[in-house]
Amino acid sequence: MKKILLLFLIVFMFSQNYAQEKINISAEIRGRTEYDNRDFNSDKEAFFFTGLRSRLGAAFKPQNDLSGFIQIQDSRTFGTEPNTLGDTKNVDLHQAYIDVKNIFNTPLSFKGGRMEFNLGPQRLIGSVGWSNISRSFDGGVLTYKADNVNLHGFAFQISESFLEGDSLDQSLAGIFADLNLVENYTIQPFVIFENILMNDNLDRYTFGFYVKGNSGNIFHETEFAYQTGKILAGGRGQDISAMMAALNIGYKFEGEQKPTLILGIDYLSGDDNFTDDDYKVFNTLYGTNHKYYGYMDFFTALPQHTYGAGLTDIHAKFAFLPFEKVTAGLNFHIFNSAADYTLLNGNTATSFGTEADLTIGYQSSENLNVTGGFSLFSPGEIFEETRGSDSSTWMYLMTTFSF
Repeated sequence: MKKILLLFLIVFMFSQNYAQEKINISAEIRGRTEYDNRDFNSDKEAFFFTGLRSRLGAAFKPQNDLSGFIQIQDSRTFGTEPNTLGDTKNVDLHQAYIDVKNIFNTPLSFKGGRMEFNLGPQRLIGSVGWSNISRSFDGGVLTYKADNVNLHGFAFQISESFLEGDSLDQSLAGIFADLNLVENYTIQPFVIFENILMNDNLDRYTFGFYVKGNSGNIFHETEFAYQTGKILAGGRGQDISAMMAALNIGYKFEGEQKPTLILGIDYLSGDDNFTDDDYKVFNTLYGTNHKYYGYMDFFTALPQHTYGAGLTDIHAKFAFLPFEKVTAGLNFHIFNSAADYTLLNGNTATSFGTEADLTIGYQSSENLNVTGGFSLFSPGEIFEETRGSDSSTWMYLMTTFSF
């Protein structure tokens, strides 16, 4: 990794004497201190910790139709090194790809290497920018652009086992389209395929679509997905039959403070019978779940965090600009299971609990942003039994410097 840092130093020095349009240096330093009291036990004390994410990138464009990008990243938590003279190997290659456009003088382009990748609103595939590491994929994306239709195909290697016949290798692939056929509306149908080779652990197809649009001050988004295929769960092969549905309707009010109200529901199917051969639990794949299911991150690993019972999230979100350069938002979630969850006493329950998230942001300048938040979670019957009966709180303060 020292060699990579040396390479970036050479690139930076070289870029000072090279055309600005050929090489562009970018950087980010993001620190976030968190107050963590998410254990549902009021007898225990909360704790503080601070994470730091530092990125250095270089974008190259030697030709109009050829570009590349390299980005290294250091992700750490303060105080985790063995001592003040210690060294932790936290530096990694976060992105490194080339982007070739107008292949064969057609509107065909290819982006290949290691990259962040988002599918639509990131409910199913996202880079998880909130994370102190964020997600990268190894593979490529092929794009064909037309006037009102863009077609995309992607293929990523998730794991490499180095076994004969690529046994146990895991891959992710798919196709999707951007359809701009109606004014102020975007429609995005998609197909996603996951596979673990040479065994029956996983063959999952996800079909669906995403639609967003607006009419005047009213806007909405809708997403639907259905999963089918085969999965090894509970020690036996099962047939996948699961679904996801989301609907959000919002209104942008007039005025300098630009208040916005959104009402919505997200539904992820679950299963209340794990003895049959039907797997009804929807998997959010590689989604940015922090963006949707509460900022306290009790539902980031789905379906594990819902114990296979699925999730119904009824939510209301309000945001406005109280002062110049200041944003404020308040989100409220009611979390229930999609299928009945059986408690230890034999009764069934559906309530995970409720969550409120308050966020305030200050854009000091183009290069400096400060954001803070406070969240409260009140557990329902399911979390009272599995996590604890007391309310949980969480706070954070995050500063981001970038150029």
